[in-house]
Amino acid sequence: MTKRVGIIYCERIQESSCVGCAKCYKAINEHTFAFEGDEPVELVFKAGCGDCPGLVLPRIDLQSTVLEGLGTPMSSLDAIYFGTCVKKATAVMGCPMRLEAVTAKLEEKYGVAVHLGTHDY
Repeated sequence: MTKRVGIIYCERIQESSCVGCAKCYKAINEHTFAFEGDEPVELVFKAGCGDCPGLVLPRIDLQSTVLEGLGTPMSSLDAIYFGTCVKKATAVMGCPMRLEAVTAKLEEKYGVAVHLGTHDY
């Protein structure tokens, strides 16, 4: 069975050190770190956090509307991942996003597990 996922990335880091989120794609394609295992992974969406101060909830609401229009409701996903860039931004760089609160809200609203980190490089 294919695991269907979405990734939320840090707009500031993505533009400077992870251009195009190549590291996330590598982890997905090689089934490493967050995507370990034998099951295939389908990336359903990739969305920015909304930049500082982190307008991620409105951004994901819009993403959900787009997915609905494409016949792929957010509830059809198996997981949403905050990219490793978001993990670094909140842990090291003073990102103002309240990650725990945003995670809880996403899980509550969409009924999808939310994880932090996509790769270890």
